[in-house]
Amino acid sequence: MRRLLEGMIVVAAAALAGCATTQPPERIQSAIATMNRHMPEYVEEANAALEASGHPDAERLTGMGTRLRDGLATLDRWAQGEAEGEAEGETE
Repeated sequence: MRRLLEGMIVVAAAALAGCATTQPPERIQSAIATMNRHMPEYVEEANAALEASGHPDAERLTGMGTRLRDGLATLDRWAQGEAEGEAEGETE
């Protein structure tokens, strides 16, 4: 039982390491980069419109837009091969 558990841990660690080192195909990288290029402006305009309109869910929706923008930027960094933390100036 212990060997089986150890084997499963090794396989899971190897699978996770593989995910961290592989990059998506070039067409996916390009699509992500295109979306990331336009997302900040879109989110900024959408958030400004929500605040100006007095929408009852403006706070929640602006937060969703901001998280979407930040998530897409993180996805773009991964697609371009940046290590986690590089964009924030951290060293590993």
